Amino acid sequence: MLVTLPFACALLSCGHRPAHRSPRLRMAAADISTAWQPVTLANIVGTLNPTPKSYAEERGFGNFKLGDVSGTISAFEGPGKPNVAWCSGLLMSDGQSASRASVTVWCGPLTDVPHLVVSAGVSGGGVDLFIDFKPRADAAYDPSGEYAEPASREAFMQGSNRKDFAEAFYTPEAVEWWTGLCSLDGATHTPLSAAEMARQSAGPLMLNLRLPLTDEAATVAAKACENAVERWLGWMTTADEAGRSLPAGAKQTMTYTRDTKIRAMHYGELLKTYTTSFGPEQGTQLAAADAGPLDEAYVGGGS
Repeated sequence: MLVTLPFACALLSCGHRPAHRSPRLRMAAADISTAWQPVTLANIVGTLNPTPKSYAEERGFGNFKLGDVSGTISAFEGPGKPNVAWCSGLLMSDGQSASRASVTVWCGPLTDVPHLVVSAGVSGGGVDLFIDFKPRADAAYDPSGEYAEPASREAFMQGSNRKDFAEAFYTPEAVEWWTGLCSLDGATHTPLSAAEMARQSAGPLMLNLRLPLTDEAATVAAKACENAVERWLGWMTTADEAGRSLPAGAKQTMTYTRDTKIRAMHYGELLKTYTTSFGPEQGTQLAAADAGPLDEAYVGGGS
C-alpha cells in the first residue's frame, strides 16, 4: 500500500521540529515503528501482483480518522497464480504516542506456504512487535518445543508436519533470528500456551514482543517486520521449485477449510484489540475492514 499523500506528509512533516535535524531523528517512535509498512506492502504487491480491492473503502476505512488517530487500509486479492486469498495493509498513528502498522496475507490453497501476520507500533508507553508465520496444517506446536513420542495416528501426523515445516520454513537459521529478537535488551516476549497456539494456529516462530519506548527499539521493530516479510516473500516466490505446491482435490479443500477457520479466529483477535482501543462500535467496524471478508470463498485455481 502507498499511503495517500496528505497522510504520508502528516507522518513525515517537520513543520514543528528543528529544520537542522535529520529526517530519521525528526520522526517520533510511533512513526519510526510503522515506517516499514508502505514500502514493504508495495514490495508484496509488486512481487506477487494481486489485484487491489475496494473492501475497506466501501466500509469507510480506506482513509479514516478515529479520535486523534488517522489511518489507511489497503486490500488485495490474487486468485490463481499469485495465490493470495486476501492481503490487508493497515497503517494508523496519532503521530506521537499511539500507532500500528500491519500486513496480513492469507495464502490461497495452491501451496502450503504459511500465512503472514506481522505488525509493529506504539501503545501504552512501549513498542509492540508481533510476527507469526501461521502453518497450513495441524502440527500441535508446544511453546516448550518438546514433544513426546507419538502414541496415535493423529500425533504421528502432527509430528510429521512439524518435521516437514521445520525443514521448509522454520529452519535453524529462522529460529536463530527469532531467538535474537527475543533476546533484545529490555524485550519481553509473551508466548502462547499450547492450547492457544492450537486455537490461533500459531507457528513456532510466533513473536509477541514488548520493547521499551525508544527510537532504537522502534527501529529494531520496523526492521524485524521488513525481515519477516522478506523471508515470507522468499517462500512464496520459490514455492513451486521447493515442492510446496498442493495437489488439486482433497488436499486443497482441507487446507482451504482450515484457512477459513483461522481467518475467523484472527478476526476475533482483531476485534479484541480494536474494541479495547476504540470502543465497541468503531472497534468492530475497524476490525471488519482490516480482517477482510470472512464468507467469500477463495476462487483461485491452478491456471
